[in-house]
Amino acid sequence: MTRSTGCPTDPARLGLRSSAWLLALVAALFLPGCLSGGGGGRTVLRTPSGPAMELASGLYLRGESLRTLAARGGAGYSVAGKRHFFKFEALVSKPGRLLFTALDPAGQPAFRLASDGQQLTGLIYSSRQFVTGPATAANFGRFIPLGLTPDELTVLMSGSQVRPAAAGAVETGGATELVIVPAGHPDTEAGLWRLRLAGGLSQSPARAVIQSAALGPASRPEISIKYMSVKEVAREDQGGLAEPFPHTVEAAWTGGDRQNQSLRVTYDEVRLGLPLDGGVFHLEQPAGFELVQLY
Repeated sequence: MTRSTGCPTDPARLGLRSSAWLLALVAALFLPGCLSGGGGGRTVLRTPSGPAMELASGLYLRGESLRTLAARGGAGYSVAGKRHFFKFEALVSKPGRLLFTALDPAGQPAFRLASDGQQLTGLIYSSRQFVTGPATAANFGRFIPLGLTPDELTVLMSGSQVRPAAAGAVETGGATELVIVPAGHPDTEAGLWRLRLAGGLSQSPARAVIQSAALGPASRPEISIKYMSVKEVAREDQGGLAEPFPHTVEAAWTGGDRQNQSLRVTYDEVRLGLPLDGGVFHLEQPAGFELVQLY
């Protein structure tokens, strides 16, 4: 039996009777030359060169070099005043390839979603449905309503930082507050990323520990993220070279469509830079599963 749909689908029709908990997938997860607000409301000069720009560029290149990720863990989040928790497993390969499995309380797969960068495929085990369609933000949002494409989500989960056009910094209390103007975006308060790093401005980006990040005005950012339980994780694509990676991430939204939502993701196990076969990012329709076609 085949069911076609070209308009937004009610999650209940796809067997996602408890689909709200899928919001927590986000490894919420793991994001020239003027004067304006910086960390703590201070005025910070942002320029396209200099020590702050070197540090911001190094952080971007560190995240960009990480192409694959495997993770297991748990996520808890709050939305509309309700708290939820679930376990998950995920494989990520940039750009845009993702395999995500949500586990039920017994540790068995409840839902599996895959994107190979072009096509979206999914298995809903409770209703025995196989879903397929283009890997667009609209189709992805039917299952994980975050307003993200699979490519954007893989960037977040792999810990990538924005590519800077300009940056400024303030060193205070043994830490560095880094203010970044993303490339291709106007230098406005709403578009600034503010990172707090342990250590000074002259540290190596490869060893830098990001403690927090925020997007938007310092007084009321659109999203605030805390990175905790940072541990050394070996990069399998770099001969086992260790890299700082947060094992707990807390995010809170104060603006946009996700206002007043919060998320906490804890990784029980993480592998960085592991070899992944591209075939794992496409699911086949099992026997006995109803086909649901998305457009």
